[in-house]
Amino acid sequence: MHVRAPLLALLGPCLILGLTVAAPGATASPPATAAAKTDAPVVVENPATPADGQRTVRPRELWRAGGEDAEVFFGSVGRVLAGPDGTVLVLDTQLSEVQVYDRDGTWLRTLGREGDGPGEVRGPADCWYLPDGRLCLAQGFPGKLVYLEPDGTPAGGAQYQPARAQATFSVMVAGRSLPGSMLLAGIRMLQSGGPQAQQTFFLSRCDLEGREQTVYLEKDYAIDFADFRLDEGAMDFVWMGRMAADAAGNVYTAPDRGRYRVRVQAPDGSVLREFTREATVPGRTARQRTVATKLHEGIGANYGVPLQGVTIEDREPAITSLDLRPDGRIWVRSPANAVPDGAFAVFDVFTDEGRLREQVVLEIPGDPDRDRLYLLADGRLALVRGDLDAWLGQQGVTSDNQAAPVLEVVCFEAF
Repeated sequence: MHVRAPLLALLGPCLILGLTVAAPGATASPPATAAAKTDAPVVVENPATPADGQRTVRPRELWRAGGEDAEVFFGSVGRVLAGPDGTVLVLDTQLSEVQVYDRDGTWLRTLGREGDGPGEVRGPADCWYLPDGRLCLAQGFPGKLVYLEPDGTPAGGAQYQPARAQATFSVMVAGRSLPGSMLLAGIRMLQSGGPQAQQTFFLSRCDLEGREQTVYLEKDYAIDFADFRLDEGAMDFVWMGRMAADAAGNVYTAPDRGRYRVRVQAPDGSVLREFTREATVPGRTARQRTVATKLHEGIGANYGVPLQGVTIEDREPAITSLDLRPDGRIWVRSPANAVPDGAFAVFDVFTDEGRLREQVVLEIPGDPDRDRLYLLADGRLALVRGDLDAWLGQQGVTSDNQAAPVLEVVCFEAF
């Protein structure tokens, strides 16, 4: 049940080079609203057993793209996104482009390309639709946002502009659309001139010019290049899997690695409610520890200095994914739920008030530790087979999986 953080792997070259990245011609941003603290937020505590029990779903496969015999192949997939009119977009972080398929899986076109010109990116980390219908590609480093029209025509862009921080440069990791704005997750970097560098992970609401408006979460993590080590627990953040936003602009996060808790914040950062569930996460298997170690070796391989060690947690995060479904319910994936033989995942399904209603057992073929599942906004599912091994290959790290499949996207019907 791997949680991939590919953009952390881009930080190394940035730190070694000591580059400074600023928004050209950027004006001073208005002060950002810090994530407001509520003395007594509404907290919904749920038992381990859902009110309506458990059901099993076996969605029908609709189509596949990529794989051994496909005309269009993928390097490394960073996002699968539902587009308008039933299209599906596949972001390739290695080839720096987006492949577009129709509802039947027929390839339509390629959006974007690698480069530094209008509409071009290098190593995009994520993509999402803006409120006005443009597509945003988030380039990792130098951190910038590239906007495209639905047909791929360049449509401007922006750079993240922190309101309060003194950053040497920033890295973009993930984003979501908000009403009239966007949710950005990334890393601010501050170098002192010596072997130490301060990283601040952030989750913020920004306007479409990249100006920071509200800070929802922040976390500091220092790097010492004289004794370069990575600590999984200290580096933990919400990134792609543990953040979501609804149509009203409310932001959902699973902020704690070791606790089953979902926080819901209003656009101004105030905490509307939190909901929890009784959950016990088992210790990692030997295979899961190997996967986690390989992930961090992949991150460390890009820093330009020898990695002296990796500290791996004994357990997976209490929540590994958080998604909002078309009916307004919140689907949470946790290793506290034992996955039956033949199933891929078990989801806890909550109402919008945070009440645990049911569990859904998803039966599709795949490897939960190495394949990545996307719950698309229109209700369909997309499974990226070979996701972890493709990413490790991109980082130059040898996989321990001798039977790794050729990267493939499998689309399943909505249910």
